[in-house]
Formats: sequence, C-alpha cells, structure tokens
Amino acid sequence: MGSGTMPSSIQANGNGKENIESELSERTRLIPIRTSSHEADGNKETPSDPTGRTTAALAVAMLVQSYLLVSVFPYSGFLAMFLVPGLNEETAGSYAGLVASSFMFGRTFSSFQWGRAADVYGRVFVIRVSLLLSAVFSICFGLAPTFRSALIWRFILGLSNGLMGPIKTIVSEVNGDQKSETRCMGIVIGMWGYGFLINPALGGYLSDPVKQYPNSLFVELLHPIFSRYPFLLPNVLGCLLCLVAFFLVGRYVEETLPEEKLQPFSLWNLIKSKCSCCFPRQQPAFIRRVSSWGLFKHLHPTEAEMSDEIISADERKDVLPKWVSPSPSTSSLVYMSRSPSPQKPKQDDEQLMETTSIGEDEEPATIRSLWNRKLTRRHLVVYWMYSFLVICVDETFPLYCISKESGLAVQEKNIGNVLSGTGLFYVSLQYFLLTGLVDRFGLYSAMRIGAFMSIPLCCLMPVTLITIKGAPEGQVNWPTLAYISVVYAVIRAFSTVTFSTLTMSTNKTVPPHHRATMNGFSMLGGSLAKAAGPTFAGFLFSTSVSTIVPPYGSVVAYSVISMLGVGLFIRTLLLTPK
Repeated sequence: MGSGTMPSSIQANGNGKENIESELSERTRLIPIRTSSHEADGNKETPSDPTGRTTAALAVAMLVQSYLLVSVFPYSGFLAMFLVPGLNEETAGSYAGLVASSFMFGRTFSSFQWGRAADVYGRVFVIRVSLLLSAVFSICFGLAPTFRSALIWRFILGLSNGLMGPIKTIVSEVNGDQKSETRCMGIVIGMWGYGFLINPALGGYLSDPVKQYPNSLFVELLHPIFSRYPFLLPNVLGCLLCLVAFFLVGRYVEETLPEEKLQPFSLWNLIKSKCSCCFPRQQPAFIRRVSSWGLFKHLHPTEAEMSDEIISADERKDVLPKWVSPSPSTSSLVYMSRSPSPQKPKQDDEQLMETTSIGEDEEPATIRSLWNRKLTRRHLVVYWMYSFLVICVDETFPLYCISKESGLAVQEKNIGNVLSGTGLFYVSLQYFLLTGLVDRFGLYSAMRIGAFMSIPLCCLMPVTLITIKGAPEGQVNWPTLAYISVVYAVIRAFSTVTFSTLTMSTNKTVPPHHRATMNGFSMLGGSLAKAAGPTFAGFLFSTSVSTIVPPYGSVVAYSVISMLGVGLFIRTLLLTPK
C-alpha cells in the first residue's frame, strides 16, 4: 500500500469509522468509550436552578454536622455526674471535657480516609453513608449505660463522621463562577456557624426532661425510659436530623466527581484497595493506530502520557520499541504507557507543574503528595491555626461568663440569652458580608479582612467588666447583653468569612479529583486543633484567673488569644494564589 493510498477497507466506506477497526491487530487493546451522563440521558431535562436546592440540602447537612458536635456541650457535665458516682459540679469538668473532645479525636483518625473515599466512590455517597452511620451511633450514645461506653460511642460517632470535607468539595465544584461559589459557600459555612449558636440551646432544652419538665404529659408517658436514659432525647433529635439530611442530599445533590473517576462501592474493592501490594493493577503498554481525528478524540487524555510534537516516520523508529513498525498508511500512531517516564520540568513551568502535573495528578492523592504542594501546605497550616484559635474563643467565652472573680458571674441559663442575641446579629451580618467582601476586594483580601476582624477583636470582651457594674447578681443588664451580642456576632461573622475564603482558595491549589482527599486531610488537622483548643483555653483561663489579681485574669487570657490572632493575620499576608 503506498504512502498516499487509503486502505481498501476504508475506501469502501465513506467515513471509514466502522472499517478502521478491521485494520487494527487483534492484539490491539482498545480504550472503552465512556458516555457522559448528560449524553446518556439526553432526553432528561436539567433543573432550571439546581444549585439553589443543592445549597439548601448542603446547608441542612452542615447544620446536622454542627449539631452532632456541639449539642452535647450543655449536658456533658450532667451526663458525667449521672454516669460516674461521686461527681459534683466542681469535679465534673474534666470528665465533661473528655465527652466533648472524644468526638474530635474520632474524627481525627477517619477524616483523611473519608476524603479519599469521596475521591473514589463519590462525594454524595460519603455524605449519605456518614449521615446514616451518625444516625445509628447517636442513638447508641444516648443509650450508653456507663461513662466508658459513652466515650466509646462518642468516639465512634466522630469516627463515622465524614461530612464536612465532601460538603465543602461539592460547594466548590457545583458552582460555575466565583460569585456563585462565594454565595453558596457563605450560606453553607454560615449554617455551620449558626449551628454553634442554636444547637447547644437545643441540646440543653431536651436533656433530662424528667428534671426539667416533670409535669409534661409526654414525659409522664415515657417516664421509665427518660428516667433510665435522661440524655436520650437530644440524641433522638440528632438521629432524626441525620435522616432528614440523608433524604435531602440524596434527592437534591448531584454527584460532582467525574464519571470516569467514579467507582462502584463494594467490600471486595475496598479490600483490594487496602491490599494493593497483593493485587497489582499495573497494565502493559498498548498501541493504537488512528487515521482520523474523529476517532482519536475518544481516547481519554488522562489515561496516559502523550506528546504534542509531530514526528516523522524516521524519528518514530528511534522513539518506539523495535517491535513496533510504523505504517505509512497511518496518519498517527499513538504509543501509550501506564508508567510514563519522568522528565525534569523546565524552570519556568515548575509553578505550573505544582498544580497541573499530569503524571502526578493522575495518581491517588496521599498525605505526602498533598503536603509536598507548597501552596496547599501553606493554606492548610493557616486553616489549622485558625481552627485552633476559634475553638479557643468558644471555650473561653462560657468560662468568662460563669467566673465570679474575673468574669460576669452569670447563671448558666443567662448564657443562652447571650447566645440568642448573638445569633440574631450574626444572621443579620453573615449572609451579606462574605459575598460583599469577596466581590469588592477579592478572595485573599477578604480572607485577610476576616482574619483581622475576628480573633483579634476578642480583646474587647473584658470591657463588659465595666458595663455590668450595677447589674443584679447573676443577671446580665441590657448594655452588657447588647455589647456582647454585637462583639461576639462580629467575631463569628468574620470567622465565617475567613473559613469560607480559606476553603475556596485551598480547593484551588489541587486538581478537582483530589479536592475531597485534600479536604479530608484538612479535617484531620482541624480535628486535632479543635481537640487541643479547649484544653489550651481552659488551662490559659484558669491559670490567669488563679495567678493574676482579679479581675485582670480574664483580660490577660483574652489578650493572649487576641495576640495569637494578630500573628495569624500576619500569616495570611504571606498567602498568595501562586
């Protein structure tokens, strides 16, 4: 066959698509052509506004996530006193801290694995499985007969919680532009912040109903159950919320992981992935001849390494194996290898290769590969530091409220009034603050504004030592209530700005199919930070109050946290998109 002659099988057919396959050797391995879900379901209509329903469903899931974490805070001390004989209000604090932190310790051990699972089996799959497991283990925690079993079930509840990483990943992937992503992220992360304000109140209202609502008909009907398990009701509500979110996510949230990356879940596949050394998946190289671009375009570009250079027939003999003989009738000969040879990138392209390297990005993300990305590492460190400081502020606030020597000396029930006022101002600020700042100043400038206007402002809290003078003992007067509500709401609203912009900017430092794994890694460090934060804040506040002349102990404690916040703000100045 001459160099300019078309194969006879192709000449017999005008387009040559069907008969070109006969020109290939029987040993030639073909690439299966995947059909996208949109092509397969071409007759189905796309919802007019899918992101609105998706955002609402994800916001509900995020609210459930915050409920699972913080609803135990109001009654953790009473739970310890109920399950551990001999404890009282003064000695139950350390036991209550174990109950609160066991959830975060459990999440620390599973966050990264949940993220990797979301990059393999899908983001929606992981969210729904986490919600289902959380519903079951919430009931188990409420029925715990001993303190040890309560800690174990609380730990397992955190271990089964893989919600936040996939939720943040979907928010970044479901929106097509920066503005809609910012708005959606503000709503979803804002619901997490709002849950920190209302969910403790819900947990407190529902705990120990026999003691709080002795005349209720509902309590009388279920008195044998509630008297034996006084803290079951808040966990029943948690179970119901998980089931509602499970239905909403399955109904309104579409999978964002590309179809070619999605794998069906099975226990056998899971075992093989954990024992990859025993089940090697390396495949041999394969050759394919292509004589029209219409056929070549179906080759998946991410399955192998391809060269953009056009080489002549003589040059092909040098670069191809000796057993491959280039045919002059073939317009192009594509040689694909499962293990592309590493090449040293040009110095000008090093920055680009950091985030777009084909060979590296096709491999599953690992902790080492994510940590080796300089941009990703810098963003994650800031996120973990900020998570630590935010939980320190949240832990210090109730200690400051109940302190009689260096605080407000208010009763526990009045803390709920303060948080309610804070929630009102928070809702007024949060939903408009993030979008406005990002639209006007950009992503990184909004992040720096949020970092400066959140943690450093906690040094203003001790001003209430002046405003509360003259108030009845154990009560909060209106000036103090208004001041705390505004300051704490501003701190909370700007912390939402910081968390949202950090999440969006960090997601941009990795390929889309690595985002869930990266967010799992982010949650791993964040969980450790949030587990260590309460311990640090409690030690700082108690040490300051006991060693410094009242009422300046709380001033010192808040000042230390504020200065750490200033240091973190300086750290955000070093973050850049490149």
